[in-house]
Amino acid sequence: MKKSKVTIYDIARELKVAPSTISRAISNSDLISDDVKEKVRAKAIEMGYNSRKFRVNKEGTIAIVVPEINNFFYNRILSSIQQKIDNKYLVSIFCSFNSVKTEKAIVSKLDPAQVCCLVITQSMDAKDSSHIANAEKKGIHVIMLNRVDYDYECPKFVIDNYMDSYLLTNHLVGSNYRRIAFAAKHFDCPIYKERIQAYKDVLAANNIPFNQNYIIYSELTNEDINEVVMRFLNLRPRPDAFILPGFTAALQAISIMKVYNISIPNEMAIVSFDEDPECKYSSPAITGIERPLVEIGNKIGELIFSICSNKSYDKNLINVFKSNLVIRGSSLRLDYK
Repeated sequence: MKKSKVTIYDIARELKVAPSTISRAISNSDLISDDVKEKVRAKAIEMGYNSRKFRVNKEGTIAIVVPEINNFFYNRILSSIQQKIDNKYLVSIFCSFNSVKTEKAIVSKLDPAQVCCLVITQSMDAKDSSHIANAEKKGIHVIMLNRVDYDYECPKFVIDNYMDSYLLTNHLVGSNYRRIAFAAKHFDCPIYKERIQAYKDVLAANNIPFNQNYIIYSELTNEDINEVVMRFLNLRPRPDAFILPGFTAALQAISIMKVYNISIPNEMAIVSFDEDPECKYSSPAITGIERPLVEIGNKIGELIFSICSNKSYDKNLINVFKSNLVIRGSSLRLDYK
């Protein structure tokens, strides 16, 4: 039998007070003492009550959970969020290190008496959002960023990963590269599924046979990158272009090409999904994807204001952001027009 939804009347019955008292406490009315608000909050959490207005403190904490801290993508968005909310709220940043176990532990410890809103990028190995649902059930509102669960009802801010990959692959094909290798972090991650699908679609549209050996899955830590690049170099026929997930991987690949006297970009093109500011200063400068990270952070900051001010918001919002391809020397072939 389906469990009935908890209402303010149920809470009022348990606490033996008027429903209007519960309503005012949940709405953080100044007519209700902090002691009563705390009792109502505790009972509401115990009974599994959930409401958009369920907030003890209007001025609270924004919890942000990301899989990586040392990453330009997240650093720039987090900086933009903090600037947008202008210190109106305390921002607590947590790193899951791409471990769903760590992610669940962090989310489970968030205190709804302090945390107004959770902004989260799910880990690579996340299979469901039950732990996030538990946090929301306690009264913590949720915003998903980048790696999201499309089946979970909450606002989402995502990059058009399919188009990012399409832009990179199409650029390489248009520059007469035909043996394009692709390094992916996780075979089951929706982001990489979208990227690889675009990669395959561009190859098919240009009558280039898909070679499964040209895709390698790896965690792509600093230690892994050398191994992945060497595996690509040992393939026959050898790839003539690498699509790599980040600036660090691209930079290491360039270093290896120099050791083996492989000319970039004439013999090998290297492109990246990152647009780290240092991309333009490497030798050669690295072709990458420029994303509107400041805009993403600003939009999330605006939504945080609405949520924590108890204003209505669209839980079905999916905000998709478009990127730009920035072509540089690592794929700008001098012998092809």
